Amino acid sequence: MHMRHLLFLTLTISLLFIFGCKKEENIQSATVSVKSMGCDNCAYLVRKAIFTLNGVKDVEADLEKKLVTVKYLPEYTNLESIEIAITRAGYDANDRPRDSLAVKELPECCQNHN
Repeated sequence: MHMRHLLFLTLTISLLFIFGCKKEENIQSATVSVKSMGCDNCAYLVRKAIFTLNGVKDVEADLEKKLVTVKYLPEYTNLESIEIAITRAGYDANDRPRDSLAVKELPECCQNHN
């Protein structure tokens, strides 16, 4: 009986260690200049485009400064992928120009922000 309790206790501790210890995430942050983001609708569309990427944890848009801050897992995405997602949505991203075809698909209010 004593051996059974010892085995059960060992197994329980092992399982708690394996499943209870959460691996610490290596979250990085990047700030992207989105000069063509001019209204709440633009901010929503930029955030939506970025959230399509795997590994994105959070996106904050600052309309006044025309900046987007992205928290992400570098093992799944990177700054270049984030910039490309933004440009494909019809917006500038740092030095990358927006996709001219995507701009035509934006709501009219979002097409002319510079």
